[in-house]
Amino acid sequence: MAIIEKNTITPDSLFAGPEIPVLTKNYTLTPGTAMKQGTLLTVTPEGAASATAKAGVASAVLAWDVDEKAAICTAYVTGRFNRAALIAASGDTVEAHEDELRKVGIHLTAKL
Repeated sequence: MAIIEKNTITPDSLFAGPEIPVLTKNYTLTPGTAMKQGTLLTVTPEGAASATAKAGVASAVLAWDVDEKAAICTAYVTGRFNRAALIAASGDTVEAHEDELRKVGIHLTAKL
């Protein structure tokens, strides 16, 4: 008897195009906060990442969901991203961080 697997692929709307190479990097996290893919991250010079606060400087995009137990995350440090799929902190906007993201090689789709 043959085993048949049925797999489905869910398209990832995070990326907006291949024009800019996508590079990732691992960062340390302080356990205790769950975050979703696409969350804007602030990275310290020591390599620790956290969700970008309203007044913070965003410099990376979380590559995969992390739970509150995670001590390491993978983040995108370059690429072209769908602005509608990115997540900013409560009271903050993705647009507020667009210029600082562009300076590190993260580009967003045009505003519609």
